[in-house]
Amino acid sequence: MISGKKFGQVISIFALIAPFFFPWKYVVLFAVVASVWNPPVALAVGLLFDAIYFVHGASIIPVESVWGFVIMLISLLMRRLARTYLFVS
Repeated sequence: MISGKKFGQVISIFALIAPFFFPWKYVVLFAVVASVWNPPVALAVGLLFDAIYFVHGASIIPVESVWGFVIMLISLLMRRLARTYLFVS
């Protein structure tokens, strides 16, 4: 049986490798799941995705990096609220 911490490490590595092998929908899924254990993974996946697939002139800002930052903020907030409610209750 794999522990929660080890699963978080494995899914984080898998999320960073996913942009090379999977469509964007699966990459988003892996990034969201990995950000539950390690929130900066979402930003790293967004930056990696923009580094691979960003086309200059297609948009003004790197959209995937922005989404990675948003997912990271949401997961940080979710972790903080979960810790607060678990320790208070």
